[in-house]
Amino acid sequence: MHRILTFFLLCICSVWPIVGYGQSWRVAAEQRIEQYRKGPLRVRVVRPDGRPVEGAQVHVRMTRHAFGFGTAISFGLVLGTGYNPTYRAKLEDLTGDGRSFNLATPENALKWPSWEGEWPVSNRRKIDIINWLRAKGYEIRGHNLLWPDWQWMPDDLEQNRDNPQYIYDRVREHIFEVAGHRDLRGKLREWDVLNEPAHLTALRDVFNGWGSYEVGEDFYVDVFQWAKQADSTARLFINEYNIINNYANEQSTRNYYKWIIARLLSKGAPLEGIGIQGHFSAPLPSMTEVKAALDEMAVFGLPLSITEYDVRGVSEQAEASFLEDFLTMVFSHPAVESFVMWGFWDGAHWRDNAPLFREDWSLKPSGEVFLELVFDRWWTDTTGVTGSDGSWMVRGFLGDYVVEVDYGEVSVVKEVHLESNTDTTEVEVVLTGVGVEEEPEESWLRVEGFGPDPFVEGTVLRYWLGRPAEVVLEVYNVLGRRVYRWQGRRVAGWHAEWLEASSWPSGLYVYRLEVDGRLHTGRVLKIQ
Repeated sequence: MHRILTFFLLCICSVWPIVGYGQSWRVAAEQRIEQYRKGPLRVRVVRPDGRPVEGAQVHVRMTRHAFGFGTAISFGLVLGTGYNPTYRAKLEDLTGDGRSFNLATPENALKWPSWEGEWPVSNRRKIDIINWLRAKGYEIRGHNLLWPDWQWMPDDLEQNRDNPQYIYDRVREHIFEVAGHRDLRGKLREWDVLNEPAHLTALRDVFNGWGSYEVGEDFYVDVFQWAKQADSTARLFINEYNIINNYANEQSTRNYYKWIIARLLSKGAPLEGIGIQGHFSAPLPSMTEVKAALDEMAVFGLPLSITEYDVRGVSEQAEASFLEDFLTMVFSHPAVESFVMWGFWDGAHWRDNAPLFREDWSLKPSGEVFLELVFDRWWTDTTGVTGSDGSWMVRGFLGDYVVEVDYGEVSVVKEVHLESNTDTTEVEVVLTGVGVEEEPEESWLRVEGFGPDPFVEGTVLRYWLGRPAEVVLEVYNVLGRRVYRWQGRRVAGWHAEWLEASSWPSGLYVYRLEVDGRLHTGRVLKIQ
């Protein structure tokens, strides 16, 4: 018995340090999340004469993350022949209470062959979908301007592989056509300008020693400069795979990727971000390896983005465990600013294994992890009471907020952006009449109107609610005939109602937006 007990204790002692060490990364990650992803917010409530209001009830409610949590989107399912109402509804409301992703990548719609071939939907519809996503609060990652391999470019480029001038002119023309398009320029947060150059070398080989280029990679300097000229507002990224996955065997890939980045920067290319794809397969990397790869790519001082996340070859539960660890690590890393999964539904996924939903729309274990982390554990929704100085403070996750203040019969709603993780963000709320008069109704309802206006195939009505409300939207033609009606309840925050009107005749239309009995009217023009 004594020998059995001794053996048992030795086993515990030998395993315990390994378990503790293996999870030590998580403690450090949680500390970094607290340090880098949250910031102080002070709400100060005063009377019109500036005197502080003690005892005011304050509700600070997050509405949007500053960190990008996104997905690739199949445009044909949003507005095309493959239209899927559930797919589109999830983009509007992923959580069931009106919250969803805040970052979107067109999966194929903006790639070169897709743009010139106008698939999976027309380019006009692609722009409509981008406008719809932006109205829903999404930022857009353009993907991609140049994928430097013959199979990912129009056929005429390979047919002219011995004619560098032809290829040079075609690439330049394409970049200005897409990035500089009048209905896209200024609307994209960023572009994947150059995709997978450490693996795909067709154009590098074409331009090696051509003209003033010392090496073929120097052609990419011009590519980035053309992109910046085409759209000066979009940040320009490079994007590559096998930077984290298969970590132990991919140092040569990371070295070449870093060499390309260093070469571009030394030649004055306006490279502004580094994309790291995340198509993982078993065996999955450890979080120590993940952090080492992120640290290695952060040496340039540029923001990092996880651009294309998915996992295959392991059980659903293993996928969930890995996603929880991986997302915790990347959210904690100060250089990383966004995480984009490469599709969220098995029914529209290149590997038939999306992170969130099975084909029948049941939620996977990894989907449960994602929703719990992003919209619960890393989400700030809290209340407090002002002190004698009229102030109340909270440390919240960086992002957009609605601040609601109640005192007696007076209720005031304000929006605030919590941006700094070090400097205190302050919002002052003035009570125009303590116990006497309420704020005007405009304080809880703001209508921006339809956009684009005029429109071709569809347009979006954007409005903001300071509180939950019953909403009715109706549209009438010039003869007074109602052509559209929608009714439903909306939560507080920004909303965007998409109007699909591709079959409507050109002309002027009048809309009525009724919110809890308050009426707003306006006009919108459809053109061919």
